[in-house]
Amino acid sequence: MKCRTAVMLAIGISLAVSGCTLGRGGGLFCSDCVPPWVPTPMYIQCVDDLVVWETGKNCGIHALARYRCQCRAKLTADFSAGFVQAYIDLAEGRGPLPPSVPPSCYWQAYYRSCAGKPRIEEWYAGYRIGLEQGLQSGVSQFRRIDVRTSGCNLEPGPAPGIQSNVSPRLGI
Repeated sequence: MKCRTAVMLAIGISLAVSGCTLGRGGGLFCSDCVPPWVPTPMYIQCVDDLVVWETGKNCGIHALARYRCQCRAKLTADFSAGFVQAYIDLAEGRGPLPPSVPPSCYWQAYYRSCAGKPRIEEWYAGYRIGLEQGLQSGVSQFRRIDVRTSGCNLEPGPAPGIQSNVSPRLGI
């Protein structure tokens, strides 16, 4: 319960400062594919998880709308669901490959029949195109933390621009 309260507080504050708004169904809608800044003094994983998921979902929804306009075609609900899920998966740090098993909503007997299989194929087609678009959008960077190292051979060394009088090899 403590995490849920922290999430709600952080989302409320971030909405106030980010230019994002709450859409129908409680989803966050931002002007571009950038996670909103959450003004917390420390990293709170449950807050970050929610921000990444919502941002991935909304980036996928916006990209799907652009794709729909470019294609000038009516896209099925299954295609759309796969497309948006690819963005969410990329945002959450999953690899850029379609899952080997479709989502559980496609596990019913209907989808195992000849009538349902084309809908699963539509989902996978949307997922594949969503992966292509999502990889170009930068959404896959949301879970990466910038790690700095020094030197080309990963040995510790002085900061760039600072001269060192110490030999890099000890004992000489």
